[in-house]
Amino acid sequence: MKRKKTALSSPCPCGSGRSLDECCGPFLSGAAAAPTPEALMRSRYTAYALGNDDYVLATWDEATRPAVLFEEGDARPKWISLRVTDAKPVSADAQTGEVTFTATARTSQGAMRLTERSLFRKTDGRWVYVRALEPDETV
Repeated sequence: MKRKKTALSSPCPCGSGRSLDECCGPFLSGAAAAPTPEALMRSRYTAYALGNDDYVLATWDEATRPAVLFEEGDARPKWISLRVTDAKPVSADAQTGEVTFTATARTSQGAMRLTERSLFRKTDGRWVYVRALEPDETV
């Protein structure tokens, strides 16, 4: 997989307003683990935006993880922006978390907007993405 080269001093794609090296960069490089579900979700968005499939898959719960994100030759969205609309606070001993976000992208068919309420779980001391939650689902 060919990744985009992005300067660590450039703005983080997750929209935090911080530079990549002050925001999601340490998570993507493996220098640190995302401390909250929101931080993990933002870093996963950044990985999608930068084409870092390995990070996206590594931070996905193994029970729900696909084998690949895109098949060879599949067109990939060009991710444009991320807006976190809700992130449930988590305590130090929390084992699950939720984050609601809207991400926008361009595809060969035009603009795309993805809104999702995501479930995260702490596994072996690290947060992982589990799946999208249904609108009325409670955890």
